[in-house]
Amino acid sequence: MELRPYTERDLPELVGLLNEAYKGRHEFIPYTKEKLRAELEEASSVLLAIDERGRVVGLARIHREWYGEEITLCAQPGLAQEEVKERLLLAIEQYARSGEVSVVVDAEDQEELAFFVSKGYRSESSFYQLIAELDKPQPLPPLPEGYLLRSLRPDEEEVFVRVVNTAYEGERLRSGVLARWSAEDPAFSTDWVQVAELKGELVAAVVARTDHEFNRHYHAKRGYLGPAATLPEHRGKGLGKALTAQAMNFLRERGLDQVSLYTWEGNPVALRVTRGLGFRVSYEWKILTKMVKGLL
Repeated sequence: MELRPYTERDLPELVGLLNEAYKGRHEFIPYTKEKLRAELEEASSVLLAIDERGRVVGLARIHREWYGEEITLCAQPGLAQEEVKERLLLAIEQYARSGEVSVVVDAEDQEELAFFVSKGYRSESSFYQLIAELDKPQPLPPLPEGYLLRSLRPDEEEVFVRVVNTAYEGERLRSGVLARWSAEDPAFSTDWVQVAELKGELVAAVVARTDHEFNRHYHAKRGYLGPAATLPEHRGKGLGKALTAQAMNFLRERGLDQVSLYTWEGNPVALRVTRGLGFRVSYEWKILTKMVKGLL
């Protein structure tokens, strides 16, 4: 078995590998060449495992997110699966730049969890998918004097991105994100971005979208919320709850009957607020981390 970098000609074989390895996973949507190409282009490093017959039997990638570097690992099911995963994991860890990497594993997959623990990863926290039914309007809580809720205006993208990134303490969004969301879903516009302002300045935002891939594959009518952000000096005033409620009502008015969002165990405020709005945990993943010394 050899390891080598990914090339464009590998794409069709990789689509088949991932669709076979991931089928049956929670809400899995099969890969297309276009979808996988876009994901791999965003990765900082991609390695493949090639067997003695020249077939792709595994994939590892590392990508940098606002919260750090995350590794994704996949190996063809079979007798050699463990060896493929071990070789790929050891190799891709060498490309880490920050000194710490994370993996996200299905909380019910005890075998996969045990594999990463055996390689020095430790369980850090849980990552949740939350779901709420849009069967009734959400009442908007009262806000402190001076705060106003409205939709984002088309000329406010720069300040919107700055507010979100400041709240997340990292590059959560980049300029051009509104155009990208519109390209993914033609129904999207700045009307879908709910914001709070104080004295004419944006201080918080919640983005509503359709869960377009899920809806297309599962013939559903589900919305999606995120990111949600409030500047530190304006937290504790109920803005997040009010904006989330307004976004839920916005989605309901457009014929969607369910909404999802994602958050993690380390954000108790988000968990408390969303549960108060009728969200429930639909699925759980475990976040595991490891300190590494990247060499490449």
